[in-house]
Amino acid sequence: MKKEEILDKFVRTPSRVAVVGASPRPERAVSRVMNYLAGAGFIIFPVNPAYEGTKIGGRLCAASLESLGEAVDVVALFLSADKQGSVAEGLDRMPAKPVVWFQPGAENPSLAGELEKRDYNVIPSACLMEEHMNMCR
Repeated sequence: MKKEEILDKFVRTPSRVAVVGASPRPERAVSRVMNYLAGAGFIIFPVNPAYEGTKIGGRLCAASLESLGEAVDVVALFLSADKQGSVAEGLDRMPAKPVVWFQPGAENPSLAGELEKRDYNVIPSACLMEEHMNMCR
């Protein structure tokens, strides 16, 4: 799927987004993006083993992608490349293949290429919030 198609299908219309690297700390960029997306109607699934069972943005935080137990449309990565080791494995255990979205600072050309070879749709470097804001002007 081309980027324009992904944007039209999963960004223009609110979708279900797993946020890997979620944080309850309001000063973090991930918190601002999660709050914006939730306010725009997206359903947010926070994922971070450090906050497992904690409510972030009103939803319980999962320890991993596979522990979500349900399909999402997009997995947004807010982890630096050196902390993304288990992401591919977690994606493979999900009920359906989501779009994998690398937020600024989380870019990982090696993982993005690997996922594309495995038929995942990948956004290699873009801010989900900024893309939504640009589409809704």
